[in-house]
Amino acid sequence: MKKILIADDHSIVRLGASFIIKELIPDATILQAETYDEVYAELKKDNVDLLLLDINMPGGNNIKMIKEILEIRPQVKILIFSSYEENLYALRYISAGASGYLHKNTAMSELKNAIQNIITRGRYMSEAVKELYIQKLTTSKSSFDGNDQLRKLSNREMDVAKHLIKGLGILDVANLMELSSSTVSTYKSRIFEKLNVNNLPELIELFKLHDEEQH
Repeated sequence: MKKILIADDHSIVRLGASFIIKELIPDATILQAETYDEVYAELKKDNVDLLLLDINMPGGNNIKMIKEILEIRPQVKILIFSSYEENLYALRYISAGASGYLHKNTAMSELKNAIQNIITRGRYMSEAVKELYIQKLTTSKSSFDGNDQLRKLSNREMDVAKHLIKGLGILDVANLMELSSSTVSTYKSRIFEKLNVNNLPELIELFKLHDEEQH
């Protein structure tokens, strides 16, 4: 594996990841991108073996990006490197086509381990994600989702919820996700109904409580 694209809008993350990769693969060619537009441009320009991808970047932040990336380069391995919680997002992104998912709070040595696993085996799961995967396989969908309210949301509903809890309005979310305002409003109503919340502060509090339970 020679060509690796690091996609993150924080220069310090790109720098740290570059050091890890050079330690592991000294002759690797490392490319960098800070927006999804730059990711697409690099992928269209040249073949990339591994894409280290932050899912919260300008121009993106929704799960359909995985499909769009794979349409450009079907063979690229995608390692999601994100601050979003593994237990909520990892299986969603792996199911969408990512080769692995790693939380940014993980030690940098684990990033090296993840890259090594993808190079040699084509896939990476942390111990936490493996446990979650086994749990999903061995329990019914209703029981699995029932263990965590937020798992009741579809991928698209989760994408909308992510934007809403950041304080974005319906029109802003619609523009970001290239949807109509009425469609976003429908998703918002479904989210509130599924999670049994009545307003945005309650939704924010539910996500906050979930994050606290994971730490």
